[in-house]
Amino acid sequence: MQLNLQNRNVLVTGGSRGIGKAICKAFAQEGANVVIGYTNSMESAEKLAFELEQENQVRAVAIGANLEDEERLNHLFRQSEKELGSIDILINNAAVCPAGPIQSYTKEIWEQTFSVNVTGMFLLSKHVTTRWLENGYAGSIVNIVSQAAFRGSTTGHLPYDSSKGAMVSFTIGLAREMAKHGIRVNAIAPGLVRTEMVARTWEEKKERYLQTIPLYRIAEPEEIASVVVFIASDQASYITGATIDVSGGMLMH
Repeated sequence: MQLNLQNRNVLVTGGSRGIGKAICKAFAQEGANVVIGYTNSMESAEKLAFELEQENQVRAVAIGANLEDEERLNHLFRQSEKELGSIDILINNAAVCPAGPIQSYTKEIWEQTFSVNVTGMFLLSKHVTTRWLENGYAGSIVNIVSQAAFRGSTTGHLPYDSSKGAMVSFTIGLAREMAKHGIRVNAIAPGLVRTEMVARTWEEKKERYLQTIPLYRIAEPEEIASVVVFIASDQASYITGATIDVSGGMLMH
């Protein structure tokens, strides 16, 4: 199957590690140019950009941005266009995930989670769709949500779970608004994925988690990335407003 992603320009937030890193690699392997958005991992992001260019003969650039800071987020978008030209695909992947019972969260933690996970997604989506409408271009947005948006987290991540639910609703609302312009907006809902964020918890509670996964294994980041790349491509041209379950059967909806 030809995904026809050669020379497309892709912006991935949270692209320096975990699922985001796998997504950046998957797009580059298909011949797409990639902006690796990062917050703190400058060295990792720049190393990844160098590797992607060397291995795939594409353009890759690392750009820092704090998604809580609107001006820094605006800079991410402007600099992405300066480096690569018009963005064709936006992947809203960056997220924060505080842990604990509801009593442990402050208003500031709650608002920070929504600021990064939801408001950052909104602002970047606003920027890119504005540009697409100006140019008459039908681009694609993919939001990385979670099965926790539907089931909650068994280990206590209420702000994260709630923000991911908001992202699902945003996906549907924006997809309806943009459908008449040919702009597609979808979401991917992973289950447990072998990333730095879950590595310690997975090892400590592996057997407990396995009982909740019908496929009885954790996902690799590359398995999530392959679905993201497909949904963003022209091969998925009749899919919009969908949340794709990539959870090993945890959702089955």
